[in-house]
Amino acid sequence: MAENEPENSYLRWPLTLLAFSVIAALEITIVSLWKLINNLAVDGELLNRKKYLTVTIFSFSYIWIIFAIVWIIVIWNADDPGLPVVLTVIQCAFTVLILIFLFLRKIIDNFLGA
Repeated sequence: MAENEPENSYLRWPLTLLAFSVIAALEITIVSLWKLINNLAVDGELLNRKKYLTVTIFSFSYIWIIFAIVWIIVIWNADDPGLPVVLTVIQCAFTVLILIFLFLRKIIDNFLGA
């Protein structure tokens, strides 16, 4: 990046750290979902299910916030409508996914009586 675009070379390390943090959030999400699915076979473990759902919601929310910032930057600098439309569809899918997990957590809260 520094050789191809010297005016943007200062972004190399911040973007690398941002990419690693998003990958780590995805890994946390995958492990949490794996533990949640394995936990479905055990009866009476609603607190663990709620914990895994909460971790998944926080990691998805982190990715959503990063994606929203990227979306705003792309919209601001776009000269072609194709990429903003694709990013909007992906952002909406993430939003629906987060809302589904929030709904599942609310169902577990109702079962726990909280």
